[in-house]
Amino acid sequence: MITTAGRRMTIDRSGAGPVAAALALLILLGSGCSVGDEAGHDHGAAGAGEDEHDNAPAGESVVVTDHSAQTELFVEFPPLVAGETSRFAAHITRLSDFQPMRAGRLDVVLEQDGRTVARFRVNEPARAGLFTPAVTPREAGEFRLLVRVQGEGLEVEHDLGSFRVYDSPQAARVTAPAPEGDINYLKEQQWTDVFATEPVVERPLRPSVLGFATVTAPADAGAELRAPADGHIAHRALSRAGDRVAAGEVLGFVVPRLGAETDFGRLRVDLEQARSTLALARRDVERLAPLFEQGAVPERRLIEARERVEVAQAEFEAARARLQQYEQGDGVAGIALRSPVAGEVVEVTARPGAFVRAGDRVFRVASPERRWLEVRLPERFAGDIGRASGAWLEGNDGSVVVLDQATGARVVQTEAAVHPVTRTVGVTLDYPVESGPRLIGARLPAHVFVAESQSRLALPRSAVVEDGGREVVYVQTGGETFARRPVRLGAIDGDYVAVLSGVSAGERVVSKGAYPVRLAAAGGNEIGHGHAH
Repeated sequence: MITTAGRRMTIDRSGAGPVAAALALLILLGSGCSVGDEAGHDHGAAGAGEDEHDNAPAGESVVVTDHSAQTELFVEFPPLVAGETSRFAAHITRLSDFQPMRAGRLDVVLEQDGRTVARFRVNEPARAGLFTPAVTPREAGEFRLLVRVQGEGLEVEHDLGSFRVYDSPQAARVTAPAPEGDINYLKEQQWTDVFATEPVVERPLRPSVLGFATVTAPADAGAELRAPADGHIAHRALSRAGDRVAAGEVLGFVVPRLGAETDFGRLRVDLEQARSTLALARRDVERLAPLFEQGAVPERRLIEARERVEVAQAEFEAARARLQQYEQGDGVAGIALRSPVAGEVVEVTARPGAFVRAGDRVFRVASPERRWLEVRLPERFAGDIGRASGAWLEGNDGSVVVLDQATGARVVQTEAAVHPVTRTVGVTLDYPVESGPRLIGARLPAHVFVAESQSRLALPRSAVVEDGGREVVYVQTGGETFARRPVRLGAIDGDYVAVLSGVSAGERVVSKGAYPVRLAAAGGNEIGHGHAH
């Protein structure tokens, strides 16, 4: 893709081939490439330490922006003239973090018929991100202009296409139209602020529908422990949130409130009565057994006596257990609350001494490795949930969390009935704790994927800002120039959104730092005129 903005020309290698770039440069600029010094001539760090104002070419200049997979080149230089020195102001930005290249060398190469005619080198930047080689072609003609960058683990070539080297300054002309409405935002600002751009390309996007989700413990790996009776929480052996517990482990005790006719003395009397009844029943068996052997009593009487022993034994154990619920050595123990599953205590709702009623939740235990996300969707989407494959939601820090097969999540349940009160249907996802929200009980919006992915032109959601009631993006038209574009958006899939109109494939939009660019637009074109090119 090649566009012009005043005296700026942008070449995006991702959108146009070398032939198209070369033709457009020749037609729009009428500027050519100049033959410089002998091939391999090394100029060292020309201009290192000079201010960029001093390095800026005088008069009309050629300005080119080119993107490779690893770097952005934004370069300005006077038209190339045989025997004349053109000082290049080449800004190199790493696309991995959109920071300036602070070390390395840069070569400007002139080629003709596939042969290197001249090379002009600087071994270090004049300052962070800025290389200023001096290019002095020896003769006029048509040449291919290459900029090669090496350093900081990168080795990149920017092919700027065909340029003409003029035979005199009077013949050199830059014919690009004057800029209209472009927003100026300098490299120095881009490198200082949070900033990034990203090309608009075709991406696989999955349609989704919006619902409201609740984080819960998995049904097979979680439990709620509720008070079995009115009472208060004992002060001893109370588990805390975050504790890991085993199945059957005691988390705490509830001391029941006794009835009007119940006290500890009565419980002890009941135990003694049960013990006495058991002893009498055993003696009765001991007395009847020899009589049965002698044939003095029928077998039925011995069987009945043994059954009375079993009943008395059960009553005795029950009475002893009731007393032990209230009394344990140093004082009151209460009814033990045991975890039915192994896991992590994620919630404790009562403190020692607090009063609870029967049925109140005291503890919540969940698997430390898994969570469920229960999403409620409007009933009009009931026909879509059968195709649910995952969901995405926004984290507390604004990042997008995707729960699908790739992140270890799976759909465990889709409801086949509409809730009669809320008029919603439900989808439940199981996912590893590290993949999604951890806090049980949290409620948040969630988008459920309800169809297979489709290839669509897409841009980052972070690129979209609301301006004047419209959704707009800022398109990079040059290294330091941007254009405001209203857009019409479509389906959202995590970090990306389909774009239906407003931008074209291959154009680069500001994906980070769109708001400062918007401020620069509001301030007018004078904002950002911090240096001349």
